[in-house]
Amino acid sequence: MDDDSLPGAFSGRPPRPISPATFDQAYGATAHSELVWRLAAQAYGEDYPSEVQPWGMTTFWVLGRCVSGLRVGPGHLLVDLACGRGGPGLWLARATGADLIGIDWSPVGVETASARASNFVPADRARFMVGDLAASGLPDGSADAVVCLDSIFFAADRIAALREVHRLLRPAGRYVFTAPEVQTPTQPFHVPDWAPLLEAAGLQLENKEVVPHQAEQLGRMYQLWLEHLDAIRAEVGGAAATRLEAEARGVGPILKNRKPLLIVARRPG
Repeated sequence: MDDDSLPGAFSGRPPRPISPATFDQAYGATAHSELVWRLAAQAYGEDYPSEVQPWGMTTFWVLGRCVSGLRVGPGHLLVDLACGRGGPGLWLARATGADLIGIDWSPVGVETASARASNFVPADRARFMVGDLAASGLPDGSADAVVCLDSIFFAADRIAALREVHRLLRPAGRYVFTAPEVQTPTQPFHVPDWAPLLEAAGLQLENKEVVPHQAEQLGRMYQLWLEHLDAIRAEVGGAAATRLEAEARGVGPILKNRKPLLIVARRPG
């Protein structure tokens, strides 16, 4: 089968328009809502890493699996693709001792991540840059490991994004990412199996694990957003609140059709 015809190689229509501006708004106005973070903590319970303030399905369980899957330590470089506001990558840099470079297409996300870095690691241990999942701007073979949480499915060309991971990794370097597998082609972020896409990009699948309780926790957070929508709107403004409502109403009902996974792959070498 031609790589371009692999199921899920290209993204279909997302549940809402996706662009750097979308994330600029999320990392700007929405991120300053104390209520939004409080509702996330309520939804995820004791598995929610409040210090990190993650979007999506990044829990203490996910962070722990990332530490074991990435296998980096002092003197190594970890690249966080689609780093957003930087929390998970910074937490992992602190936990492992690795240096960190975070890449995100949102200038607001990169600016916020840079400002947060000193809360986790010394100033010379982390830096953040604007870039794309398929074009990070970093040199070939510069990373000992790459992490990408809740983001690879946003790539318009997913194989191109995975080939960028292959390009960044040194031989035997490891890649850990979270993403759902979705069997129905008409649903957002359809990828029935990540293994063929990884293979097409020259990466070897090592392990796939279902992220426990993800649908329940995320679904509960969406429900809390809807229950507190007026209060959220008062904090973040109408445009940001409308996007949160659209996500909750669009994604919440289809969570049962998605298999949330943490996947470990490596570059042969």
